[in-house]
Amino acid sequence: MRKLFNFRIGRTITETKSETSKNDKDETVTVEKEVKTNISQVVVLRKPNRSLFDEAELFYGVRLSEGIKAGLLTRALLAKRFSNDGGILSEDDKSRYADMYLQLYELQMDMDKLSAIGESKRTSAQNQKFADLSEEVTNTKRELTDFEMAQSSLFEQTAENRARNKTILWWTLQLSYLEDEEGELTAVFPQDGYDGKLARYDEMEESDDSFEEELISKLLYYVSFWYVGKVNSEDDFKRLLMETEGAEEEEVEEPKKEEPKKEEPKKEEPKKEEPKKEEPPEEVEPKVKQTPNPDEEKSG
Repeated sequence: MRKLFNFRIGRTITETKSETSKNDKDETVTVEKEVKTNISQVVVLRKPNRSLFDEAELFYGVRLSEGIKAGLLTRALLAKRFSNDGGILSEDDKSRYADMYLQLYELQMDMDKLSAIGESKRTSAQNQKFADLSEEVTNTKRELTDFEMAQSSLFEQTAENRARNKTILWWTLQLSYLEDEEGELTAVFPQDGYDGKLARYDEMEESDDSFEEELISKLLYYVSFWYVGKVNSEDDFKRLLMETEGAEEEEVEEPKKEEPKKEEPKKEEPKKEEPKKEEPPEEVEPKVKQTPNPDEEKSG
């Protein structure tokens, strides 16, 4: 199974451990105790294959038809109504939207030129410019996303939007796995069929277990970004974490990079300081030992 992305969530597990001892009659007694352990649970999003994409398309089509039959308007019909009323965007909004897209295009073109040079061959000034461009691209994308979300909120109650939300949940039920210490994967929703998986999801949503609550929240969050095309690789997911959740998620990765850097200076410092502290006492002692010799001569 290919992996799309993995992340970690803190979890408390309860294990039953057996303790064996001897009683007064020299009989073996086994006592079972429940022990709680805090672990960092690895959660994996599976990379979908062709058959899953086919199932998802069919699922979306069925949910779209359900919404239309229930009386929901499509985006096209709702947009037509807005258009008849003068449109949903003012002239200023249209101009600002176009400017942001043009700015994003120009920034990405400049980044592509620097990327073609290669990081090792770029000057320090070029590397700094590349970093600045990368930050500007991130900020511009965020502004565009906020703008588009504000506009899409006008289409919340459309048949397509309902079908999309249902399909995102469907993907979440299909792609979610837990990984143990041996690397074995277990489906978060192992039940057969959509209805069985959905019933398990509802149980987790109503549960008081903080781990399950955080688990389904993050799964829906990441799958949503993947579904709308914002992220398509592990690097994209990491970039998303840095942009939106940096504080919490970066802490998981940074210690691995920082630990070796912190260990090196600690090993060097004691080696230099210890011999310097030991040498002075050795030099003082022989001077003190030499003073009794003249005293003995005077007493003699």
